[in-house]
Amino acid sequence: MPGHARKGAEWTCLMLTVVLGGCAQPPRGSTGGRIDMGKTTDAERASPRILPGALIEFSDQVAQELAQDLAEVRTIRDAPSRCTIIVGDINNKTQIVSSDEFEMTRSRIRNNLLQSQYVTDRLKFVENRARIDQLRQREMVLPQEGPVGPDAYDPQTTYALNGDFYRVHRGNVNQYYMEFQLVHFASNEIVFSERYEVKQRS
Repeated sequence: MPGHARKGAEWTCLMLTVVLGGCAQPPRGSTGGRIDMGKTTDAERASPRILPGALIEFSDQVAQELAQDLAEVRTIRDAPSRCTIIVGDINNKTQIVSSDEFEMTRSRIRNNLLQSQYVTDRLKFVENRARIDQLRQREMVLPQEGPVGPDAYDPQTTYALNGDFYRVHRGNVNQYYMEFQLVHFASNEIVFSERYEVKQRS
């Protein structure tokens, strides 16, 4: 390659590197960009609401404990077939945190549990009938009316995953109590419960 052509090619490569490298960086003075999931930002620290990191830690803790305790839940262990878990109620008494955040926590618990073959061999999670019915009617999946799945779930093998969330407020300090329970429909017995408490200053 002639010298001037080689220098031209090197200059082009250099310019591409500068341009592409520059595009990969946020504009000077910009505060945007991706934040590490484990990092607590100043905005989060200043808020009286529970930190997102605490919700993530709680969801992982509940999923891990439930997966470990399944072998000890006799009604699930001795059931003739897989048991059904219905996404239950969110009892949000914090008066400051959106229930959406706790619903996200519950969804994360379910997602974590579904990653375990041991769990899915014993449990099946079902979606809310109203949500599926709405989707079925919108997409015209036959039949467009009527129950989705069985007409009724067997209470002996059906459970609800419910959550209770509370806040104690003193000045600029908030203490949160969060709990998930697995409730047996047939007996109304709480067969599993895991709690999490956190105190933070805003």
